[in-house]
Amino acid sequence: MNPERELAFAALQEFPVEVRRVTRAAESFNTVYRVEASEGTFALRVGPVLRIHAEGTAAAEAAWQRALVADGLAVPDVVLASSGEPMVVVHDVDGRPRTCVLFTWIRGRSMRARLGPARARMLGQLMARLHSHTFVLRDADVLRADKVLYWLLPDRLGDVPKHGKALTQARDSAQSLIDEVWTGRTPQLIHGDLTPANVIEASGLGPVPIDFQDLVHGFPEQDISITLASFGRRDDRDAMTESFRDGYTKIRPWPDASDTVMRGLIVARGLHQLNLSLATADGPLPQEYLDYHGTRAQSWLDH
Repeated sequence: MNPERELAFAALQEFPVEVRRVTRAAESFNTVYRVEASEGTFALRVGPVLRIHAEGTAAAEAAWQRALVADGLAVPDVVLASSGEPMVVVHDVDGRPRTCVLFTWIRGRSMRARLGPARARMLGQLMARLHSHTFVLRDADVLRADKVLYWLLPDRLGDVPKHGKALTQARDSAQSLIDEVWTGRTPQLIHGDLTPANVIEASGLGPVPIDFQDLVHGFPEQDISITLASFGRRDDRDAMTESFRDGYTKIRPWPDASDTVMRGLIVARGLHQLNLSLATADGPLPQEYLDYHGTRAQSWLDH
């Protein structure tokens, strides 16, 4: 058995489930396993060695998701460990801690598979429902999205050849707008990554949001900008944006943010993601990827 699977089985011993079969379902930042048990089907998330979120993120994530489930919203439930905790920590062969969380399995298909304006409208409605949820966890130990680069990573934007100056200037310009967004307001929990890849279309349930791990304290317009940024390379991104907004405003008012602020927040999201790639890559990033972000940053500065 490989070491990663050993970690999964070690974690599963801490949950009140009778495991029958474990298969790897996905791997990106985390590794996710599909767990078939006597009690049903579950998803086990095994966290990486690198920690980019605050210490209390998993606990806050579990508390919010369980509150959403209790209020009748379709989201994966969090299965408590036998200890009563919403997560367990296991150690790899080098003694490094790995945080593991067990969720109920959502059977369906990723929204990304058949994405278009109609589904963008559904996504807008889904986000609005999350923003309207009254669960309050202001003291949660989670990150605050009051910076362009809020994950626990070094700032590497200035290290990009040819584009470093534009990227850092765009970071500073976007930071000024974020400072305005945060002035005199109380933030709320936001999903932090509600893109089509993190929504499952489940029969009988409709669109189901998953992967709340990137939740942060922030504001609705910041959450919206993350979704809109995910439309960025599509030819129909303007139609997608309009459909998303149409869906959102059917549930609640659109945030009172100017077009300048929204564009700046979208730029900030791109810089945030680029810095993650720069800080975690094993080797050089593709030049086309760096050129794309550098050109976007310069375009933002020029306008």
